Amino acid sequence: MRILFYATNGLGLGHVTRLLAISRAVARRDPRHERLFLTRCEAGPYPDPLDPFTIRIPGASRARKAGLTPKSYFQTAHPLLWQTVSSFDPHLMVVDTFPEGPEEELAPLMRWPIRKVFIYRDSRKEAFPNGAIPSLFAPYSLIIVAHEEGSVTLPEALSRDVRVHFSGPITDGGPTRETREDLRRRLGISEGERAAIVTLGGGGDGETLPVLDRVAKELRGRGVTVFAATGPLSRTLPDAITAREWFPVWPLSPWLSAFDLAVGSGGYNTVTELSLSGLPTLLIPFLRDTDDQTKRVEEALCQGWAIKVENRQEIPAGIDRLLRMGRLPGRSEAGGGGADRAAELLLSLSPGLSPGGPPGEAAGRGSAGDPGSPPASHKMSTTPP
Repeated sequence: MRILFYATNGLGLGHVTRLLAISRAVARRDPRHERLFLTRCEAGPYPDPLDPFTIRIPGASRARKAGLTPKSYFQTAHPLLWQTVSSFDPHLMVVDTFPEGPEEELAPLMRWPIRKVFIYRDSRKEAFPNGAIPSLFAPYSLIIVAHEEGSVTLPEALSRDVRVHFSGPITDGGPTRETREDLRRRLGISEGERAAIVTLGGGGDGETLPVLDRVAKELRGRGVTVFAATGPLSRTLPDAITAREWFPVWPLSPWLSAFDLAVGSGGYNTVTELSLSGLPTLLIPFLRDTDDQTKRVEEALCQGWAIKVENRQEIPAGIDRLLRMGRLPGRSEAGGGGADRAAELLLSLSPGLSPGGPPGEAAGRGSAGDPGSPPASHKMSTTPP
């Protein structure tokens, strides 16, 4: 089966991380599946040997920085996207967070007879106006909710939809095989030294820099060694930290056991990974258009594994409280994690496998007998859909 994953990101890495994790889980189950990762996120290169072939079309923020007008950007980038989908001719397209894409760039593709899977991450209710939900989600064969069942409230229109399945949290993979002592030795953390990981997102948001500056100063002033994970979208060393404190590693989860405490944002990936780590954690929510970080941080407080501050002025007192917290036992994701469950659900849509034949090729590429592949009439030439 040919599977196209479409990930678009602005300030963070949520879409990319979830879809990469599912793509890897698909490859572990059956490497014969062809996987194409189509993205507009500039993070990379991807670190895992199972990561898929990737085509990257720079997004709107990069176009603005380069001086392109919106007209030039849309008329260049969107046809490239459509042509990529048409050329790959997928049986299945997997989309995250925005059913038609953040710029409605996927809207024309919703009419193509490609089977579609949507990865649902809890969002502000304004992101999915209830009256628009039926039409937005009508093209999707499957809706995978990247949360534990009962932990989020779905829009009313989806709450009883038979297409909805819960996978549990989807992260970038399991912990490292290395011990805490080995990791600390590799990072140069001496015995008895207290080290904090500071992770405020993927690195695409300048709003986090003043917060990083204040957090780093308060930790240093209390004798705590700072490791600032700035994310792959941050290309240069932030002024707020020294070169010794810069920790531009992605993914971060395999390294978390090396640290004694954590300061993080309220993003999906950050909160999910830190909740599994057992680290005493201070969370700082940031305002986002669709992602309700404040709600996610409040849920972490209710679960008892984190504390929060609302603004920079509260950071010193928050750090003092953090240093008094005890380390919690880490917990692993049951059943191999949400990515494995999502892959299982996704592959249940595999079109007509023939015994012993390659995945998805029973009816032939693009033939009328293959329900997941666009017919020749949907192939593109020079005319956008």
